[in-house]
Amino acid sequence: MADVPNTNPFLDDEDVEKPGITATGENDIESQAAKTSDHHELSLDALAASLLKENFVLTALEFHTELLETGREIPRLRDYFSNPGNFERTKDEFGTASLHRTSSIQTFDSLDFARYSDDGGGQVDERVAVLEFELRKAQETIKSLRASLTQEAENELGSTEQVNEGVVTLGQEEAIKPMDKKAINFLINEYLLLQNYKLTAVTFSEENEDQDFEDWDDVGLNMARPPSLLHLYKDYGNHATPVMSTEDFHCQVELEREEDQKVWEEWTDLKSQLESKVADLENQIDVCKKENQSLKSQITELYDQRSENQVIYSSAPSKKHSISTNQDNDCTLGVDNSVNNCNEECDRTDVTDSVKDSDSKAKSVINGDQSRDRDISEGSSESVVVLDRNGSLDERSPTMTISPTSESTEDTSKRHLTPTFRKSLLDVCFHVSKDNRIVHEVSQIIGADRDHIITMLARCLPHIVPNVLLAKREELIPLILCTAMLHPDSKERDKLLNILFNLIKKPDEEQRQMIMTGCVAFAQHTGSARLMEELLPQCWEQINHKYPERRILVAEACGALASYLPTEILSSLILSMLQQMMVDDKEAEVREAVVRSLGILFGFISDTDKYTQGCELLWTSLKDPSERVVMTALHVFLPSLAVWADELDKLQHSLIHSVVRDLEELCALAAQKASNSTHIPLNESRFMNSMAALQELISFLYVSVIKTGPYSDRVGEVLHNVVDVDISRFPKPSSILSDLKVVCGDKDQLSALVHLFENHIGKEWFEPWDSFNWVVNNLIPRLLEVVLGAGLALPKIVNSLCRCFFLLSRTFGKVFVEKRLRPKFIELMVLTDEHTDHRGYAAAKQTSVTTCVVPVYAAGVLSAFNSEEDRQQLSQFLQEILCTLSMYQAPLDSLKAAFTELSSTHSNHELLLTVLWDAVVHTSPQVRATSARLFELMVKGVGENLISTRVFPALVTLGTDPEIIVRTATIPALGAIIENVSLVDMLDRVYMQFVTFMDDPMYRDEHEVNIELIRTLARVGPNAEPRFRDDLILPRLAFVALNNNHQQNERKRTEVALQLFEAYSALSCCFINDQLVQEAMLPGLRCLKQDMAAVAPEREEVVSSIIKDYEAKVEGSRSGNLPSSHGPEDVKSRVMNRIKDTTSKANISNIFTRKK
Repeated sequence: MADVPNTNPFLDDEDVEKPGITATGENDIESQAAKTSDHHELSLDALAASLLKENFVLTALEFHTELLETGREIPRLRDYFSNPGNFERTKDEFGTASLHRTSSIQTFDSLDFARYSDDGGGQVDERVAVLEFELRKAQETIKSLRASLTQEAENELGSTEQVNEGVVTLGQEEAIKPMDKKAINFLINEYLLLQNYKLTAVTFSEENEDQDFEDWDDVGLNMARPPSLLHLYKDYGNHATPVMSTEDFHCQVELEREEDQKVWEEWTDLKSQLESKVADLENQIDVCKKENQSLKSQITELYDQRSENQVIYSSAPSKKHSISTNQDNDCTLGVDNSVNNCNEECDRTDVTDSVKDSDSKAKSVINGDQSRDRDISEGSSESVVVLDRNGSLDERSPTMTISPTSESTEDTSKRHLTPTFRKSLLDVCFHVSKDNRIVHEVSQIIGADRDHIITMLARCLPHIVPNVLLAKREELIPLILCTAMLHPDSKERDKLLNILFNLIKKPDEEQRQMIMTGCVAFAQHTGSARLMEELLPQCWEQINHKYPERRILVAEACGALASYLPTEILSSLILSMLQQMMVDDKEAEVREAVVRSLGILFGFISDTDKYTQGCELLWTSLKDPSERVVMTALHVFLPSLAVWADELDKLQHSLIHSVVRDLEELCALAAQKASNSTHIPLNESRFMNSMAALQELISFLYVSVIKTGPYSDRVGEVLHNVVDVDISRFPKPSSILSDLKVVCGDKDQLSALVHLFENHIGKEWFEPWDSFNWVVNNLIPRLLEVVLGAGLALPKIVNSLCRCFFLLSRTFGKVFVEKRLRPKFIELMVLTDEHTDHRGYAAAKQTSVTTCVVPVYAAGVLSAFNSEEDRQQLSQFLQEILCTLSMYQAPLDSLKAAFTELSSTHSNHELLLTVLWDAVVHTSPQVRATSARLFELMVKGVGENLISTRVFPALVTLGTDPEIIVRTATIPALGAIIENVSLVDMLDRVYMQFVTFMDDPMYRDEHEVNIELIRTLARVGPNAEPRFRDDLILPRLAFVALNNNHQQNERKRTEVALQLFEAYSALSCCFINDQLVQEAMLPGLRCLKQDMAAVAPEREEVVSSIIKDYEAKVEGSRSGNLPSSHGPEDVKSRVMNRIKDTTSKANISNIFTRKK
C-alpha cells in the first residue's frame, strides 16, 4: 500500500498511509482498493464513495461536474445529487453541538468556490443557481409529501363515521395518527388561548414539546388552516366547511403570477353569475309548467262540457249547428294557441303576462259554453237549440237537414216563431217515417264517440254487404275487420267475422290474400286468446265447404296464423284440421294449400312427439298424384321439416335415411322383376319423387356437417376476417328455403364455416367427426348401390341420379370430391379378371361400366367443376370407357347415356367431339365403329355449325373406312342428319352416301348393312324430303322386298321382312302420288305379303289391308270418285284396327306419328 501513489488531490500522503482511514472504509471500498492495487490506481467509483462517506459534498459535486464535462458519468454521484432528500436537515441536526467554524474548516455554505474555479467572475452566480436548484427540489419534495399525507388522511376520514337512516353514529375508536394528533392539538391550543385558558395552554404546549403551536405548517398537511374548534362543533350537523379566503406565501421563489390570480377571480365571478341565471331560468320553467298544466286541464274540461251539452234528440244537425260547432272549435283553437304561446314564452322573462292572457281567454270560453248550456236546457225537448254567431238561439226540425244561405239565416233569426209552429211547418214539407232505420242511425252520428261509431258500424254492415256487387266486396274487408277488432260485444264480433269469411262466394287468390292479411292484423291486434276463441271457429266451420276456394282459404289461414297461436294449439287443433283436409279433400289446389300450411306449421311446432306424424304427412304429400302438391311438398314442407329434424339430431339417421331406404327398396323390387340387365322395370314416378327429396336435402345435410366439425369453436374468431365465399360455386337452389345462406343464417356465417371446413379436410390427415363419417361411410355407398340397381332404360332416372351427385359434388366442394367421392367410384369401376373378354361380360350380365355408374360419374362428378384439370380427367375417363367397351364388345348403353347427359350442356360439346375424333383415328375398328354410333347422339345434341364442321367430316371419313363394320355404323348417324339438319348441300351429300350403300354391289349380300339401312330409312322416311323419299327410299325398298322373296336363309329372310313391315307401316301415313303407288309401293307390299305369309302369318292381314287401301285409292283416282277417307290418319286407324289382336304390337303405335 505504501508504494501506491496518491491520486486524491484533497489528501496528502500521510493521510493515505493512516490505517484508521482504511479501516473505517466500507466493504465495497476495500474491495475496490484491492482490485485497483493490481492496476496501481483507485477506481473512480471507489473515490466517489469515499468522498460521500466522509461528507465531502462540495468536493464530490466538483468531481461530478468535471466528469460530466469529460463525458464520463458515475451513477453513484448522479443518483446522490439528483435526490433532494440528501440535502434536507431535521430539527435535531440543527440542535446538536458542532465545532466552531474557523477559516480552516470548510463547509457547504462557507466554501469559497473561487479557489477551485478558473473563472473567478461567475462564482457567485453559480452558487446562487445551485442554491435555487436545491431549494426547488426541497420544496417539490415537501409538497409531494404533504399531498400524499393529505390524500391518505382524506381516504381514512370516511371510515370513521357511518350514516344509517339519517342518524350519524360514530365508529369505533381507532389508533390516532401523528398528523391527526398534531392537527387536533393545534385546534385545542387555539381554543384554549381564545377562551383565555392561558395556564392550561402553557401546560398543554409544554406537554407537546415536539410541536410548534405558532405555525400551522408544522402540522404537515397540505391544506388550508381549518376553522376554529367552536365553528366545527356548531357545523357538525351539516358537515360543511365554510369557504375561507386563503393565501399561500413562499420565500425566495414566486411560483404563481398575479395574472393567474386575476383569471381565477374573474372565473369565480362568472361562475356565480351563471349559477344565478340558471337558478332564475329553472324557476321560470317551473312556473310555466304549472301554468301549462292548468291550461290543459281547462281545455279538457271544455271538451267534456261541450260533449255533454250537445244533446240531439231526434234530428240530424243543420248548418247552423255546424257553424256553432266551428265557433267552439275557434274558441278552443284560441286556447290551444294561447298554450303554445305560453310554451314559447318559457324562455323569456315576461311569462306572467302570457299566462294571464291565456287565463282570460279560457274563462271566456268556459263562460260562453256554460251560457250555451243554459240556453239548450231551456229549449223544447223536440228541438235542437244552438247559438249562432250573433248570440241568438236557433232551432232545427228533428226530421230534416237544411243548408240555408247566410241571408236566409239572418232573416229567420229576426223572426219570433214558436218552436211548436216551426216544427209543424217543417213537418208539412218533410214526411219521413219515424221507423226508418237509416234516419235513426243518421240522427245519432253527432256527438258519438268511438264506441258508438263501432256499434253503429256493426249494425249497418250486415245490411250493406248483401247490396254490394260481388266484384267489389273486397272493399269492405278493412271496415269489417276494424269493426270486429274494436267491438265490445263478442256475439257481434262473431257475426262480423262470419260475414268476413262469407263475404265473397268464391274468393280468388288475390282476394284470399286480402282476407289473410286482415286475419294477421286481427291476430296482431287482439292476441292469441281472442284469435282462438273468435277466428279459429270460423275456419273450422268452412273446412267442409262445397266450394274449393273456401277450403283453400281455411288452409291458408291455418298457415298464416301459425306464428300467433300457442304451440299447444298448433300441435293439436291446427294440425288435426290440416291432416283431415289432406286426407279427405279431392281437389289438388286444396291439398297444395294444405301442404304449404303444413310447412309453415312445422316451423313453429315444438312438440317432439309430432315429428313422426310430420314425416308421415310428408311421405303422403310426396306420393300425391298431383305434381303441384309434390312440388309444394319438396319446396316448402320438406325444408321446414328438415330444419326441425336437424334441431332434433334426426336429419341423417331419420329423414335422409328414410329417403335412401325408399330408393333401395325400389331398386331391390325392380331387380326381382328384371328380365335383363339393362331394362329394369322401376316405378319411375316414385323413384323420381324420392330422388327430388334427396336433392332438396343436400343443402341441409351440408350445413349440418360443417356446423358440427371439430373446428366449430373457432367460428367466432374468423367470422369477420374471412373472405366471403363465392356463392356461384354452389348449385342454384330450387327454392329460397333451400338456399345455403338462408339455411346457415347469413353469408358471413356460411363463409366462416366453409373456410374452416375446407381447411380442415384439406390437410393430409384430419380428425373426422360423426356426421362427416355418416356421409362418407353410409350415404355415399348406399347411393352407389342405388346407381348400380337403377338401370339405363329410363332416361329420366339416369338424369335424376346424375343431378343428385352433381349437387352433392358442387355443394361439398372439390376437396371432398377428390379425397372421398372419386375414390369410391374408381374402386367400383375396377374390372376383374372375369371381365377381360366378351364371354366374361356375357357370364356376368352386368358390371359397373355397363350400368348407370358411368353416366353418373361422368356427368355428376367429373363435370361438376370446370377447371382445365377437371376437364382433362373427364376426357381421359370417356376415352378409357369408350376403348374398354369397344375392345370387350360390351353394350354401349352406359356410354351413350353418358354422352346424352353431357351433351345437354353446351360447354361440353367441344370436349365430346374431341374424344370422338380421337376414336375416329384409333387403330382398332371396334373403337372406330363405336365412335360412329356415338356421332348419332352428337347430331341430335349440337348445332348445325358443329355438325357441318366437326360431325359430318368425321362420318365421311368413317364411311370410307376399309372395315365394313365401321361403314355400317355410320348409317344411323347419317339418318340423324336427315332428321335434324336443313342444310341442302349437306343433305345432298348424305343422299349420295345412302345411294352408295344401296346400289353398290358389294353391300347387296351384306345382311347387317341391309338391316341397318332398312331400319334407318323406316325412321327417317316420314321426315325426309319428298324427292328423297320418292326417288330413293320407295324404289329401293321394293327392290329389297323382291330380293327377300328369294332368300334361302330363313333367319335373314325373317329379319328383313320384319324390318320392311316397320318401314312400310311408317311410310303408309305419307302422301304418295298414284304413279309411285303403282310403281313402287304396291309391288313392294305384295312381295312383303308373301314373306309375311311365310314368316309372320299374324301380320299378313295388316299388309293385305294396306294393299287394299292403296288399290282402292288408285281405282278411285282412275274413275274420278275418290273414297271419302284416304288421309294418313285414316290409314293409321285402319292399320291399327287390323293389328290390335296380333300377338306382337311392339313399336307399332309410334310409327304413324309424323315429326312436327
